[in-house]
Amino acid sequence: MLLGPSTAHAADVQITPAAGAVTASTHDGNEPGNVVDDDYDTRWSGEGDGAWLQLDLGATMTVTHIKLAVHKGTTRQNVFQLQYWDGSSWATVHDGRTSGTTTGLESFDFDPVQTSKVRYLGHGYTGEGEGDWNSLTEVEVWGSPGDGDDDDGGGTKLPSDVLDLSNWKVTLPIGDDEDPTEIFQPELDTYSHDPFFLVPDPGDAVRFRAPVNGVTTGGSSNPRSELREMESGGGDEIEWSSTSGTHTMTVRESFTHLPEEKPEVVGAQIHGGDDDVTALRLEGSKLWITKGDTTNHHLITDDYTLGTVFEIKYVVSDGEIKIYFNGELETTIDHSDSTNYFKTGAYTQAHCGNSSPCSDDNYGEVKIYGLDVTHGDDQGSDQTQAAVRHNWGAPLPISDEFDYTGPVDSAKWATPSGDFGGTEGCWEGHAGNGRRCAKNSTVANGMLTMRGEANGDTGWLRQKRDAQYGRWEIRSRSENIGSSGGLYHALHLIWPTAGNRLENGEYDWVEYSNPDAQCLTAFLHYPESPSDKKERRDLCPVNMNEWHNFAFEWTPEALVGYIDGAEWFRLSGGADSDRGNIQSMPSGHLNIQLDNFTGDGGLRPAVFEVDWVRVYE
Repeated sequence: MLLGPSTAHAADVQITPAAGAVTASTHDGNEPGNVVDDDYDTRWSGEGDGAWLQLDLGATMTVTHIKLAVHKGTTRQNVFQLQYWDGSSWATVHDGRTSGTTTGLESFDFDPVQTSKVRYLGHGYTGEGEGDWNSLTEVEVWGSPGDGDDDDGGGTKLPSDVLDLSNWKVTLPIGDDEDPTEIFQPELDTYSHDPFFLVPDPGDAVRFRAPVNGVTTGGSSNPRSELREMESGGGDEIEWSSTSGTHTMTVRESFTHLPEEKPEVVGAQIHGGDDDVTALRLEGSKLWITKGDTTNHHLITDDYTLGTVFEIKYVVSDGEIKIYFNGELETTIDHSDSTNYFKTGAYTQAHCGNSSPCSDDNYGEVKIYGLDVTHGDDQGSDQTQAAVRHNWGAPLPISDEFDYTGPVDSAKWATPSGDFGGTEGCWEGHAGNGRRCAKNSTVANGMLTMRGEANGDTGWLRQKRDAQYGRWEIRSRSENIGSSGGLYHALHLIWPTAGNRLENGEYDWVEYSNPDAQCLTAFLHYPESPSDKKERRDLCPVNMNEWHNFAFEWTPEALVGYIDGAEWFRLSGGADSDRGNIQSMPSGHLNIQLDNFTGDGGLRPAVFEVDWVRVYE
């Protein structure tokens, strides 16, 4: 959505948070909190393409516009995006630049969104010279604080509309003393409870709430609003062995409220017999993995912010529990037992004896956006691969592990041909800049290395498979190896078979403009769009010098991007008078490119390294 400054909404109010809720990816001593101090003589300044400033609203609110005041705003135009957190990733609602005519506040409107966090994603400035500094003196967030999801009445959906509850029961903090209410299938499919188990607006998560004065089970003094895994159909309680088969639970959730005095809540766990095996436990801002009675076994982060959505995954097999957080393996716990089961929800680790006030208003709360459990022998070990996590099956023969030495496999890859510039295997570079040459892509030591040289010679590869739809996963990294010069652009993309991207679309699912970048970008171009309409998605911070698994899924339903196994964008539809549906490219193939946007010389040498390329139906 490309929008310009416009007037404010008369009915809206300012919902800007205090300085303590404003953070940034970087600053030079001009701190992020300066943008909310009502002082135009102070500022936040952060250097780099992709530097961001985040404002945490503290609860879900309706945001309609954001006002920005730019340091040196009469001589600079800041290039930026405004984004909001949609529960799983950052979505862009504005992509443009400031006017360059004022140091006062400028208002940027967009369609109302419900969110708990917004951010400014900076791409430097133009005007008085050109640079990669991002500087703001003031920021205001405007909208409606009463339109968030704190409405205890909830929405119109049932929990079973959001989560598959077929094989679960729920325990709630109501009922008789030491005998809390349990709801089983089939009643659970049509059950909701206000305020402890419901779907609040906007209807994308199930809220679990447990107050300190809630009814508890006989074996615990702490209340819970929690799902317990059951046998197929939900009739009987399940138990499974940690030494037989593979058992996984993936939960996408957020902690949204903590009790007073003892701010501790468990959001997911594996239980065995009569005791916890391991749990995910938030204590204040510290997110811990527990092990038996050791509540602080492994620290995931000491800076968790309420409302931040994350993914926790347990993979249990061969007497081990592997625990992944946002796709990264955090810890492995040895465990051998045959009485295990999964649980998730809000298990408040406080009660009236250690937390005041003793009332319904003092509670722990968790929202669950996604829940999946599998039992079997077909789970892979590396959950940082989308193909493993989502069971894409075996790679196609066109895939390449680069387990050879020399030029790339000509049966799988096309390389530049001709003798442009007097060198065999070279042709003219991107937009006439330098050359693309076969000599710049070689295989050795188990990986492909694509080289960009100071003179503008660089690499280019086209995979010899054209199709409509598919799945690709690539393990890659990049690095500048020179000290100065113009920067190469690294890309993984699907290029249309017919070559006419305005007619057929183009999917640049990995693209960044500096081999040392700290942000990942995707540009998804609509087919049937003469004006080249496209969607941009950004993910920060991501260190592109490190190995990552980048995956792209193209189906009749959607375009989906993954990094290290975790989804980071999903797009579908969008057809109008100037474009087709975004997923409707007729046919395409994979390209790997290190693009020269500069010229025939003066570039900063760089390498784009690829460990493997795997393709799936």
